[in-house]
Amino acid sequence: MSSVYALVVGIDAYRATRPLRGCRNDATAAVAYLRSRFDGERLHILDLYDEQATRQAIVAALRDHLGQARTGDTALFWFAGHGSLAPVPRALWHLEPSGWMQSLVCVDSRDGDVPDLYDKELSVLLDRVAVRGCHVAVVLDSCYSAGGAREVPEPGARARLIPPAARLPAATALIPELGAGWTGLPDRSRHVLLAACRSDQLAQELPIDAGEPRGIFSWALLRALAQFGPHATYRELLAAARCAVEDKVSFQAPQLVGDEPADQPFLGGAVRRPASGITMRHVAGHWEIDAGTCHGMPAPSAGPFRVAVADDPPRAARVTAVLVDRAIVEPDGWTPDPERQYQVVVTQLPQAALTVAVDGPPELAELVATSPFLRLPAPDEPLVPDLRFRSAAPGRAEILGTDGLALVPPIVAENAEQCAWRTVRAGEHIARWRQVHSLTNPGSRLAGGVRLEVVEARAGERTVPLERPAIAPGDDGLIRLEYRRRHGAWVAPTVFLRLHNTTGKPLYCVLLDMTGRYRIHGGLFPGAFVGANRRGAALAGRPVQFRLPSGVPPLPGTTIRDWLKLVVAEEEFSGRPFEQGPLDEATGRGALSRVSMTRDAGAADLDDAYDWSASTVGVVTVVPG
Repeated sequence: MSSVYALVVGIDAYRATRPLRGCRNDATAAVAYLRSRFDGERLHILDLYDEQATRQAIVAALRDHLGQARTGDTALFWFAGHGSLAPVPRALWHLEPSGWMQSLVCVDSRDGDVPDLYDKELSVLLDRVAVRGCHVAVVLDSCYSAGGAREVPEPGARARLIPPAARLPAATALIPELGAGWTGLPDRSRHVLLAACRSDQLAQELPIDAGEPRGIFSWALLRALAQFGPHATYRELLAAARCAVEDKVSFQAPQLVGDEPADQPFLGGAVRRPASGITMRHVAGHWEIDAGTCHGMPAPSAGPFRVAVADDPPRAARVTAVLVDRAIVEPDGWTPDPERQYQVVVTQLPQAALTVAVDGPPELAELVATSPFLRLPAPDEPLVPDLRFRSAAPGRAEILGTDGLALVPPIVAENAEQCAWRTVRAGEHIARWRQVHSLTNPGSRLAGGVRLEVVEARAGERTVPLERPAIAPGDDGLIRLEYRRRHGAWVAPTVFLRLHNTTGKPLYCVLLDMTGRYRIHGGLFPGAFVGANRRGAALAGRPVQFRLPSGVPPLPGTTIRDWLKLVVAEEEFSGRPFEQGPLDEATGRGALSRVSMTRDAGAADLDDAYDWSASTVGVVTVVPG
């Protein structure tokens, strides 16, 4: 029988910094929730309050208590207390593009020479737990802000932060894995994190529920757990908690870190993929979706623009304003529950994305006519169609480009009706991929402000170099990489990817890998601020391998292309609406609209009016010979 090992920490009374009021309340509420859900035989809780929660005690509990979890078990670390920052050591620049490390402030932190517990240490400790095969979850209700953050707490609220550390701690004061030259960091994070706020925001506490001081995030997360039950995923819980937080305070946006674990139920279970990459939620008295002009959403002024909840039956909403990172919607003929989050898909666009000529049965043309991403050309339209659907035989169809060549393998199905449906879905998948590929904002002041640099990875290197010159593109503007022979076998080329912010302000960046199989994923750099005049690194500085798709043998002359799409903005935005799987997994999950070639600032009272830009780097990988 699987077990849950929980370490819950709540600190109000600090030795060397100002006290808080709601952290013990948050911790005891979290313990009460765990005890209500799990029986005594399965649940193993260690709770540390105030004077018990020293740096040494927390580190020991992470090692020894959570370290008991094995395959099939769950390890949970829940912390409520002060958070702070410290400058990043030069050796770790690739792990912190913002230039700052986050820290948890223990009860004895900064009392004499006792340092905070730094996020790099926490990452190592949790990774040591995760390698045993258990599921690791983390809840942090603490500030990640410096004293100079631009946000301020709400009137009557208290922020869980103290000023950043003035200097780095002595190496001997850190855990041994980091003490000698800051080495030994894990290759990959294997846990899911629910954080109270962004790295430049304050985690706030207020009197809630009969005047009891509580951290807004802990309160909202436990409320969502009670409302949605134990089968809700981390992603669903974070969305609900974020709405509750934003309804009470400004300038605090809870965050979810962790891709694959994010779609698991809270404290472990089978992954459950969301129906769509776009979420509709109720914020500040209106409904909005988390996709805007920087994702390619067009202006609704060009014609009808609608989305629908990915449910049965579908329920529609009309897009009324498109802002930079989101769009305002108005439910059409129904009243959504403001406590819920809804996954939505685009069902009607002001303009279709691609024109399609159909050489096949009437059913195929009828399906194209109902697609929000495709349209049939008008009889007198002189343009060459973007795509051509051709039925080669009953139950078999081809998708051709403007040059008459097949874009994908033939679509095969058991009957003509199913083949038509699959063909149109594949065409929509191609359309969304092309929209992201061509995404641009020509008038942006940020154009060229962040450079994507492809850097050679030399034999034995595991971490991206800070200063090595980037590989120069060829005359065609493409980066060319080649397979190499090693010990009689072909080995895929390996490089590092750096993001270099050349501007004087921090910029939020998302790096997308767009493959030749029409897949779009953001795993290289899912989204983070790169500090002013600083560099960030894809995959936390680890090597990136460009290899042929699975099943494609490395025969001499074989060539593939990847397109690296860098989207940059002055403020944070969601990278999820961009993503979609490869063509053979096309299910309509991606829901991008037609690319808008000009920026639509939207309503002045809702839009932050910040700038964004997008650029593309092409990478050609060749098997020589």
